[in-house]
Amino acid sequence: MKHLILLILTCFIISGCAGLADYTISLDNGYRIDRLLAHQIQIYGDEAVNDGDDTTFNHLYVPSEVTAVWWDDQYIIAKQLSLRADERGYEKPPKTPADNDYSYWIIEIDKNEVKGPLTLKELENDTNQLEINIVFTPIDKLKREP
Repeated sequence: MKHLILLILTCFIISGCAGLADYTISLDNGYRIDRLLAHQIQIYGDEAVNDGDDTTFNHLYVPSEVTAVWWDDQYIIAKQLSLRADERGYEKPPKTPADNDYSYWIIEIDKNEVKGPLTLKELENDTNQLEINIVFTPIDKLKREP
């Protein structure tokens, strides 16, 4: 009987802890980074993405897995590690990521527009045209909200 009660209590505790590692990181002007699962780290906005289609209301600006970010009052630039489905269909990052496993995204804050995925070379060309110098901050270095 003790073992049954201990087993039930353990299951209750474990199931009650789901999501404890999830967090939100607030960016400027209604944008945020949300971690929903281990590799589900995405950028959302309060306003829907302006994609020219008034019938869609997509608030997801950058899909998983966002690994680093830079922003100012005009732009948010994200570095994204491409996830791959494993043999069971779960999306996971590559074991040893290479440069071509990363994509980059530029969000124009005032227009709620997103450009991406971009290669590193495309990002460099765009940031040179915008005359901005970016230095990415890894997600794990940013202040998190539960």
